[in-house]
Amino acid sequence: MKKNFRFFDNRQKYLLFVTTTNEKNKIADNLKPIIQSVKPKHPALKIFDAGMGDGSLLMSVMRQCHQKLPNIPLLVSTKEISMEDVRLGLEKLPDRFVEHKNTVFVISNLNYAESTNLKSNNRFKQKKMNWKVVKLIGNSSLDFSSQLRRLNQEFLSKKWQVERNPKTGNPTYKEPSVIVIYRKDQEFVLKDVIPKKNNGKNYYDIIIASQPYRSRVTAEKKVKFVIEPMIKSLEKNGKLIVVHACGGDPANKIIKQVWPKENPFPSLYPAIIRYLKSNLSREILKEIKFHKSKKFKYMLRALPNEISGGIATSVIFSAWNAAVYVNQMTDEQIFKAEKSKNYQKIVQKIVNKHKGLNFNNELFVIQRK
Repeated sequence: MKKNFRFFDNRQKYLLFVTTTNEKNKIADNLKPIIQSVKPKHPALKIFDAGMGDGSLLMSVMRQCHQKLPNIPLLVSTKEISMEDVRLGLEKLPDRFVEHKNTVFVISNLNYAESTNLKSNNRFKQKKMNWKVVKLIGNSSLDFSSQLRRLNQEFLSKKWQVERNPKTGNPTYKEPSVIVIYRKDQEFVLKDVIPKKNNGKNYYDIIIASQPYRSRVTAEKKVKFVIEPMIKSLEKNGKLIVVHACGGDPANKIIKQVWPKENPFPSLYPAIIRYLKSNLSREILKEIKFHKSKKFKYMLRALPNEISGGIATSVIFSAWNAAVYVNQMTDEQIFKAEKSKNYQKIVQKIVNKHKGLNFNNELFVIQRK
């Protein structure tokens, strides 16, 4: 097994986690008041999602934007290195172009520091930039779905390839790629919204950074690689919304009982804010405002009789998967724990005690003045 294995690149655990918890819905619920308060500037409401995942959260945000501003052009830009996640996100997209016609949707495989510029900082890779414009024809979700599906065969499989960074071992793009999608019949209206290949920089009204980094990395790395680049891409009065796991929940109790010395969440909101205040330039600090953090809970999905009538094997399996996923345990640690089978008793006991399993996320907002 590779030493540089990154937990959040494990596709099976991620997809099982997404389908067996209501995390995406709960994040969307907590974003809604912020979306409702946004005041866009001409020519569009601009949203950036710093990591699309399977697209579930982003689609909810797009629905909220339509409800708030049904006639305002919408620019939605996002990044995602996983070809599988891009495919899942594109499958959810057709209905959005039916409900909100004047939408421009942009997705790239670039890293955080590059993604709001739509340009690679590696000049050799930038020469290989794949810039794909998709002008959707028709007016139904079926029309749009068939056209977007072709991207998987004709573009993604060839241009969304991944390689490992020789210094860090983390996955990175082999060639920088950008897809720009909009309805052809809206091209005239969206002329000033559609990004251009050599001029893709935008500043955003809302930036969503949901679980954008490994929780165990230092506050310095969280700021340097994710938060600071996103702050610099905020429009005036724009808001960066950061959501990450924070522990202190029954799922974390499972981890503490199996691995007593583990501390999966060493640098949360207080540490991040301290680092920002100590290390950002005076000019940037004058331009931003830190809002108080809040915590919210989400749950493992289970049928009532799966809990009350004795814990079903499927619940133990999904609870264990979700707990080790959120707390970012490595495969080596999981394999060793599963050999003893003792983890099953621990999971069963905690799920029984709490009549289910819940998790805590922390949310905070950084606003540009």
